[in-house]
Amino acid sequence: MSEDLNRRLASLFARGVLRHADVRNGLAQAQAEFARGELRRVGLPQGYGVASRPLPGAEVFTVFGMGERDAGLALAHDDRRARPTDLEAGETMVYGRRALEPPWHWIRFTDDPKTGTVKIKCRRLEIRCGDYYSVLDADTGPHAGIWPMLNPVLPE
Repeated sequence: MSEDLNRRLASLFARGVLRHADVRNGLAQAQAEFARGELRRVGLPQGYGVASRPLPGAEVFTVFGMGERDAGLALAHDDRRARPTDLEAGETMVYGRRALEPPWHWIRFTDDPKTGTVKIKCRRLEIRCGDYYSVLDADTGPHAGIWPMLNPVLPE
């Protein structure tokens, strides 16, 4: 094999550390640092219906088409600092940066204690259904109810 071909093959895949993510316009973009301080912009695609903005320090697993380091696309990203480690086989969890520390927030799909259980842990839970709105808030006590929305413009 030629030296150029060897270099391109070695440059196809890389694992890097995320330095910044921008998810505002079009395909999310990230700036990641790879080996030897190589800083690159890479596309950060996400699955349909799922959106996240990873924190600096998350890992990105990137492919570079034809070994061209100017056209990277992150195939996956993960942040072992925030990922829950207590999932049972087959369980799924939606979590954010506070999954492992107070005030905790996550949604867990499990079969514990019964098959088909969904557990939600958070400080404040807002539910909106049509013209109705309900709030459970740990700071204001257990006085939740379902109210017709008097002001249809609520903060998102």
